[in-house]
Amino acid sequence: MIDSIKVGLKITKFRKNLELTQDELANRLNVTRQALSKWENGTSLPSIELLISLCQLFETKVENILCLNETTTIENEDDLFKDHSRSYILNQIITGKLKVNIPNVLYQFSSLERMQILKAVKDGKLLCDLIDLSAHLTQSEHKFLFNKIKQGGIIL
Repeated sequence: MIDSIKVGLKITKFRKNLELTQDELANRLNVTRQALSKWENGTSLPSIELLISLCQLFETKVENILCLNETTTIENEDDLFKDHSRSYILNQIITGKLKVNIPNVLYQFSSLERMQILKAVKDGKLLCDLIDLSAHLTQSEHKFLFNKIKQGGIIL
């Protein structure tokens, strides 16, 4: 999976190394400055044709711009998504490529993302301390993971 935020940071770095403004690079690629801005802030990615043009201009390989040979490291578990796209981090955690303490970071995820993580835990694809995790779950999440309802501190 491609981390669009990292790709955007890489494009920004290459552009600045060439001392180009967004307008100048956009003009060279025949795209709008807004399109280039979306690439740089990680909300979209360039097409394959434009990626090839970027590689030629930056004198680098596709793998380098797309950060395909880079490993994901998290400097601070309190900010998992700094310089990374949410979907990329979620995918890396669920596939086991990124090791984090699930109970300690669960609060950073949306409800849908939390359920994806819990499904991976339930399916045995993701391992974590279930007792510790249990303390961080909502009632419906607890029911989903353990098939039990917790009412008034009592598990039924």
